[in-house]
Amino acid sequence: MALSLGLEIEAVAVRMLESPTALPLGQNDQLSLITTIIERAGLPARVYAPSTTRCSGPNYCIWNAPRVTVMEATSDSDTSESAFQERFGFELVSPAFPIGSASTGVDWADNLRRCIAIGAEILWKSNRSTGFHIHVGRGISRSDNFTLEEVKKVAMLYCRFEATIDRFHPAHRRHDNDNIESVRNNVLIRDSSLAHVYSMIQEADTIKRVNFTSLEKHGTIEFRQHEGTIDAEIIITWARFVLKFVEVEQATAVSVSSFSSSCGMSAGLWGRTSSEYHS
Repeated sequence: MALSLGLEIEAVAVRMLESPTALPLGQNDQLSLITTIIERAGLPARVYAPSTTRCSGPNYCIWNAPRVTVMEATSDSDTSESAFQERFGFELVSPAFPIGSASTGVDWADNLRRCIAIGAEILWKSNRSTGFHIHVGRGISRSDNFTLEEVKKVAMLYCRFEATIDRFHPAHRRHDNDNIESVRNNVLIRDSSLAHVYSMIQEADTIKRVNFTSLEKHGTIEFRQHEGTIDAEIIITWARFVLKFVEVEQATAVSVSSFSSSCGMSAGLWGRTSSEYHS
């Protein structure tokens, strides 16, 4: 199956390693420092600074450090006065990696590990305000889109197994987080039976959850639940699980109309998906 994979990694830069040089204070200089270090690892990168709402967007053939403010430089567990000195939050947006039959031979996991290796030059970390998001597309080209049937099946599968997927994540990524609200327990469907939820999804013209609104902007389904991390192996493991989640669901012969609260997806099918995360 031809898919595409995009990664968004939120983190906080703390200080330079092996150098007395202070971190820059201006955002452009901060992001330029990050992209320069990535380029020294042999990966093309740039600061993405949209100047107008009509900008064409990041270059998804390279790593991008967009000018956004999405995380705090400190967290509740790190509140000393020194903790506020010079630190800055930033986001890294990966290239769009072709997966499966769309693959061009690029080893996305190796590419990621090389990017994460910026930790040899700069001390960086994640905290409770940071997240790690995955975008899965139907292919590299914007003309390669999920069908409405495929999107509905992803929504149904997530509703069915959200409670189990929650167990993969810490409490602050499961409860009371406005940035990653529950799919199954959102106010529109939480009091409905799973069969009724399936029925509503079958009848929907558009789906806008977890994060299906990304289909409109990027042509991708965005999985936002994972906590922030700069551990390459954790990132790779979760990305493989998400890819398998989409691949297995799309490969099954079960149609949208065949979903029910009693069958939905078989235990064996879920077992194949979850084993990808635990292996």
